[in-house]
Amino acid sequence: MGQRIVRTREELNKAVEDKADSILVRGELAEKLNTALRIRSASKWAIGLLAASLASIPFTGGLSAVAAAPIAALTGIEIVAIIAVAALGVTLVFMILRDFKKVTFCAKNGDKEAELKLERA
Repeated sequence: MGQRIVRTREELNKAVEDKADSILVRGELAEKLNTALRIRSASKWAIGLLAASLASIPFTGGLSAVAAAPIAALTGIEIVAIIAVAALGVTLVFMILRDFKKVTFCAKNGDKEAELKLERA
């Protein structure tokens, strides 16, 4: 389905739902998504516990450090990654983890904005 370039969570969600072969995420969203994808290295048990915990926390506009701390303690996942997953949406992050096997991140450098490339591979 080709490559899509996205800058917002809504555009990213649409590209994932449309099953784009490659997605180039730019700007602040790329940085947040790169942080959220740190959970990739966690065990399946920890990821399952994270999903269940985040689903049970009622929040609006983000996850507080108060709620993130116990989840981090139980799963071993960094608090910053947990907050990023909560901000982007658990379902969206898990769909990306499931569907995209190759992830390349290029950090912000001077005037160049951050980029994260997702490929189905």
